[in-house]
Amino acid sequence: MRVFPMSDWTELDVWRYIERENIPVVPLYFASQRPTVMRGNQIIMVDDERYRLEANETPQLREVRFRTLGCYPLTAASESKATTIAEIIKELEEVSLSERATRLIDGDREDSMERKKIEGYF
Repeated sequence: MRVFPMSDWTELDVWRYIERENIPVVPLYFASQRPTVMRGNQIIMVDDERYRLEANETPQLREVRFRTLGCYPLTAASESKATTIAEIIKELEEVSLSERATRLIDGDREDSMERKKIEGYF
């Protein structure tokens, strides 16, 4: 038998726990002006030469944060003004899109990781 007690936690559950336990958080989770390009419907941060720009792309400063972190550049940013944990929690109480929607590796469906959980992937 495999047990994953946090597997059913939502992003909001995690942030409420972080707030309650006063856990330090990586600055990328907080909104800040960052150089970005739009690639399809995703906002990609471009802060060094690893990300190759297409001919029509010029980085623009946008106020964004990351809802999930993964290997660069497989994680897109989200437009946000949340600069504190309380503001992130408030933002999440109003959003309906999964944080996995910004994971480019999840393909074209925003719920692909949730489907993998249901199918027993985890």
